[in-house]
Amino acid sequence: MSEEEREALRRRSSALFGNRCLAEVVVAIVDLTCVAGDGLVTVRMVAARTGLTDSLVRPVVKRLVVAGLLAPQPQDRLRGASYHKICPEDGVWDTLVRTCQLLHDHASVA
Repeated sequence: MSEEEREALRRRSSALFGNRCLAEVVVAIVDLTCVAGDGLVTVRMVAARTGLTDSLVRPVVKRLVVAGLLAPQPQDRLRGASYHKICPEDGVWDTLVRTCQLLHDHASVA
């Protein structure tokens, strides 16, 4: 994705969700959970996938947790990575994913 397309995606994400990075983060979470056998993601994994900083990804992940779309998983260690798992039961997650993927796929049209 070119910088121009990425900026178009971020403008749309901001207009729809009030956060420039939400669409990118959601698409990255989906990509990562499809690759990982356990379906767990961390802020660091999403940041690495998107090229965003942890400080931009973390608030989006927190919003998704508050919305009940991601569930924090128990940690083995006090200072270990915080893993999250998708909560797709009510269909809201699937709708959000479809919307974010459409924004991502059609960023060049914006």
